[in-house]
Amino acid sequence: MRYLCGVVFLFVLFSSQGYAQIDTLGLNSGIFSQTAKMENLLGKLQIRQDPRITDLLIRHSQINQRRRGTDGYRLEIFFSSENKAREQAMRIRNEFNLIFPDIPSYLLFQTPNFKVRIGDFRNKSEALKTKNYIASKYPDAFIVNDMIRFPELFPEQIEQTEEQ
Repeated sequence: MRYLCGVVFLFVLFSSQGYAQIDTLGLNSGIFSQTAKMENLLGKLQIRQDPRITDLLIRHSQINQRRRGTDGYRLEIFFSSENKAREQAMRIRNEFNLIFPDIPSYLLFQTPNFKVRIGDFRNKSEALKTKNYIASKYPDAFIVNDMIRFPELFPEQIEQTEEQ
């Protein structure tokens, strides 16, 4: 009896294995025919979504196009609201540009302060490295959240194409 149950069990097991991998769409008949059949299926695919999603995507892209930068960090090396704060800020910015010409600097006026901010850092670790780099000349510099310019992508390749 055990022998008969074992044989029936194995027969059922192996007979069902043959039907386990049936290709109902006919996609497994080769790589090239498979991609062609997938393209046909994707061409017939209909996506139903709320039209408000499309409106939100359009609105989001319009907002990003109006922005002149991205969220990031800068170092603030000067701020003041004294009588001659504008002249002091311009003098400090000019001094900074002479000492560190490779780091961009910005003169801002946010009522009532004139501020000098430097750098375009995407994360705090970049800002901390630069803060340590300029610490001998500007020890009171501190990190602030700011809108930064978009980083240059592949500047070496652009320079090489201009030279040719």
